[in-house]
Amino acid sequence: MKVTPTISKISMLLSGISMGSVGLFIILLQKYPIYSVVLFRGLFGTFFLTILMLLTKSFSFGFISRSFKDYWKYLIIIAISNPLVILFYFMTIQLSGSAFAAFLLYTSGLYLLLLLTFTREEKISKLNYLCFILAIVGVSIIMEFWTGNLLSYGLIFGLLSGFTLGILIFSKKKIYNQRKKTNSQLNTVGNFDIFLTWFSTLSLVIIFFPLGINDVFKLTLNDLLISLLLGFIPTAFAFTLYNIGVKNDKGGNIVILSYSEIIVSVVINLFFFPSLSIFTIIGGSLVLLANIIILRFDK
Repeated sequence: MKVTPTISKISMLLSGISMGSVGLFIILLQKYPIYSVVLFRGLFGTFFLTILMLLTKSFSFGFISRSFKDYWKYLIIIAISNPLVILFYFMTIQLSGSAFAAFLLYTSGLYLLLLLTFTREEKISKLNYLCFILAIVGVSIIMEFWTGNLLSYGLIFGLLSGFTLGILIFSKKKIYNQRKKTNSQLNTVGNFDIFLTWFSTLSLVIIFFPLGINDVFKLTLNDLLISLLLGFIPTAFAFTLYNIGVKNDKGGNIVILSYSEIIVSVVINLFFFPSLSIFTIIGGSLVLLANIIILRFDK
């Protein structure tokens, strides 16, 4: 499915806003182990995406097998990194709140920039490097490095979530760049953006099914409704829009719009963690500023 750069930007912005609600769902499901909540997200996200696969005629052996044949190396990386991103992210939310978790999750942009630079996959402008430094300062303030208490579990898991997300985004960009170079639309009917999202959520089910399957049968009607919303809003809907955004991204510019998740996370965080640190706000603002500059001035 071809989309314009403008649609990609709108898609990425809406994706970030939708993903920002994930902290609320984790809080509402906090009586369950974190690995079970990850399973709920993957299970119900896959449910909605399978329906979309069927509606778009993407749920066919020919389309799925051809997709695997062409991009199996990066799909394997996605299958490993995606569950780790969500596991580390959810653990950080439980330990340190959704705002802190969202800030550290989006250090992924820094790792993505480094990967794009070292592999020469895409050209990075000088402005991107300047914003990279600004974002590093912001993250350092979030960590409150001057206190000397850096090695908290929340911080460690948060940084790991950012690192694995950087690898995940880079893998998706490799796939989309390869498709552009070969003008590959696959010879069979199907929507590749939805397939890529479906594959990502399916990987959550496969990995966390043995750990959390018992809790699936313990879901109350209210918890089931919350889990369905978790699977749809910040998962099936947000992930698909995210892939549409990544498709037209160059040098990490469009990906930056997903940082809108941080704003939503802060708002939600204020309701449940009223003692939000001023340094988290200042540092996060610098991270956001770095990305706003890129969107406004990078050509």
